[in-house]
Parts: sequence; C-alpha cells; structure tokens
Amino acid sequence: DVPRFVEMARALETMGCDSIVVKDMAGLLTPMVAGELFRALHAAVRVPLHLHSHNSAGLAYMSHLKAIDNGCSHIDTAISAFADGPSHPATESLVAALQGTEYDTGLDLALLQSISAYFLEVRRKYRRFEGEYAVPDTRVQTNQVPGGMISNLYQQLREQDALGRLDEVLAEIPRVREDLGYPPLVTPTSQIVGTQALLNVLTRARYKTITNEVKLYLQGRYGKAPGPINEWVRQLAIGNAEVMEARPADALPPEMDALREAAGILAASDEDVMTLAMFPELGREFLEQRAAGTLMPEPLQIPGTETAEPAAVPTEFNVTLHGETYHIKVTGSGHHTRHQRPFYVYVDGMPEEILVEALDGPEEAADSAAPGRRTTVQGSRRPRPSGPGHVTAAMPGTIVEVRVQPGDTVQAGDPLLVSEAMKMETEVQAPIAGTVAAVYVAKGDKVNPDETLIEIRP
Repeated sequence: DVPRFVEMARALETMGCDSIVVKDMAGLLTPMVAGELFRALHAAVRVPLHLHSHNSAGLAYMSHLKAIDNGCSHIDTAISAFADGPSHPATESLVAALQGTEYDTGLDLALLQSISAYFLEVRRKYRRFEGEYAVPDTRVQTNQVPGGMISNLYQQLREQDALGRLDEVLAEIPRVREDLGYPPLVTPTSQIVGTQALLNVLTRARYKTITNEVKLYLQGRYGKAPGPINEWVRQLAIGNAEVMEARPADALPPEMDALREAAGILAASDEDVMTLAMFPELGREFLEQRAAGTLMPEPLQIPGTETAEPAAVPTEFNVTLHGETYHIKVTGSGHHTRHQRPFYVYVDGMPEEILVEALDGPEEAADSAAPGRRTTVQGSRRPRPSGPGHVTAAMPGTIVEVRVQPGDTVQAGDPLLVSEAMKMETEVQAPIAGTVAAVYVAKGDKVNPDETLIEIRP
C-alpha cells in the first residue's frame, strides 16, 4: 500500500520530523517493493529517508540496494561477525557493493574486517547460547513472524506439550494481526499478537481468552492502529468502553522524581532507577548484591580451556519422556533467589531457562505425601482440575494479582486473578457462578494449565 505510506510520510514531515525511517523488523520487504516505495517517498518528501531491515528471509541485501538506488540515504547494518539471519545485512558486504558508485560510503574495508575479526572472537565465547535461527528462514514471508518471536512461541508450546501445533500458531498470527489492524511485529506489539494467537490455538476457540494487553491495545492505549480493526473482536474484548483518540503518552503523569525517591540510595544513576521501575524484584536483588559487593559474574568457560578432570555431574545428556527423547545441554546457571536457582539449558537446540528448587527435607517430604496433591518443578502442590468450578490458567505463567478470597460470591465471567506469560497479562474469569471455596495461589506463584488455581462451588 505505497500511497498509504506516502500519506503517512507527508504527515510526519508536516509534524516536523527530521528524517523518516521505514522499519522492516521481520525482513518482509522485497527488493521490487523497496524500489517502488522509496521512489514514491523520495518524490513526496524532502527529509532524508532511512531503511531499517533484517535479513530474516535472505532479501535484505537486494532490498537495501534497490532502496538506495531510489532515494534512500541511510541504512542500518551489522558488522559481519553479528550479521545476517534475523540480524541486519553485513556492513562490509554493502560497503563493498557501493564502492566506486555515487553512493560510495568511503569506509575502509580493511578496518571493518579487523573490527569483525575482534567481535568474531567475542561471539565464539558465547556461541553455546545461540539458537537455531541464525540463518535466513524463508517461512517469514508467509507467517510474518520475526526471528525474535519464534523462540518464545517454541518455548510456550513445549511447556504445553503442544509443539505439534506450532504450524497452527504460525498460521494464526497473520489472522490476529489483521484483526488488530496490522500492528508492527516489534516489541511490545509482537508479543501482544503472538500471545493472543497462541491462546486462540491452545484454547481451540478464537478469542475465548483475551489478554489484558489486547484489551488495552483495542482501547487505543498503544496508539492508533495502522489499519482498520475488526470491530467484532473489539466489541468482544472491551464492549462499549471508550476508545482513546489522543496520544496515550500525553495522559501519563511525570514519574521520574517519584521513582528516584523510591529507589533511594540503591540507585547510583537514572539507569538504576529504570531498572527498579521495570524489574522491581529482580532489579532490587541485583542492586542490593552490587551494593553489598556480593554480585559476581557467573563463570563461563571458554571452549578449548576445559580441564581433563571429569565433571561431577553430566552437562549433556538425553531425556526420554512419554516415549519422546530430548537432547539436553546445560550451559550455565544463575544466582540463587530464595530457595530457587535458574539453570540455562538447550533442549533439542532451543535455549530454555528452568528454575530448580530443592525439596529434600522432612517438611517437604511430608507435604508431598498429602493426598490429591502433586509437585511441580517449582514445588507447587495444587489439585488437578476435575470439575466445572476448578479454575485453571490457559498457559504456564506467573500470578500477578489475586482478586478474590475464600467465601466471596462470584458470577460467571467475574475476574478472579491475573496471570502473566510471555510478558502478557491475562485476566482469568469465573467459569460458573458460586462461592469461592479455596484459593491455591498467591501473587508471584508460578502456575501450569493442569493445576486448580481457585475452586468455586455452585
């Protein structure tokens, strides 16, 4: 829709923008469309034009050259040690392609190659943490999913034992994106679209469960949608609630002074203040350890420096569960948090984080024997759902808020609690009317779909 982009560019120039960027975060832009788009933009506006694209589908080099040849004056690249796949095209390659032309950058290829050689050694140190999506994936042209979204979807589906439904989720993402007016698949709207598509597939009913972020988006609190929104979805999500027409950020009160005061002596800079604001618990733990001098980097052994001593426990092994075999490789661990410690592993080549909590001891052993209970990875002991009044979560996540307590009377559809998964919050509603008989969760608890979180008796 080139005319629509031209209209947007003219509006931005009128607002006083110094330059206009075409952001192609998923690598969807094809060379011919890039040429047509930048030719039209160059004729319509006077400000410099900029292209930000990724080589996710292997098209970015060609798209950059066509854009440059039609009026694009700025491009984003990455040094070759960190280029390609879901990253940007390589700096050296495009510098070489433009040498001797009117677009010659004047950059020294020899110096660029020395920079790349340095960072290639840095990359080798962390290679064990790389995933399987470091090469072009042409499927992005049909599913419109940027590389950064794939690993999140993969992890959530594995936790649900539903990896076989990945193709369904990838097919649902473009449909959800269309319903929401084609928001760009970049944080945070990529998570909003991806999580809703996942819920639509896992619940086997489109929009049976709608995340709070989708509701806020449909109220206009993430700004104006680029395209028309499906009004049926909007009505289902927010009913007749007012839709914000103004710029959402204008409604936010100043916060930094209050945040600085709340941070106190822990914050040595505004960056520390923002760390606490965005990650209240983890950020405070980090800053407290730093202040106490106990913050230590996790040891990371560089490949090739291993000793001949055998490891006390295996770090690479196969696990067979329900007839399926998974290849596990432990790559590191994090700091203890209370009784838990995070471990970083690869499962069939996909990076995962798991939390391990030791349950050895007389109290834990006694508790685990309680009838009708089961123990999860995080030590949760909750009944399995077995009736219509047993409230569950749609996917694994963390409890953000519990809104009821035992003895409360609720109606079907009343909000009971809020859970968070994939950085998205979802309101869990009462499936039936009745009285809250038991609440098995509290704020901060990790939950799984096969657990009863709240029990309602008719």
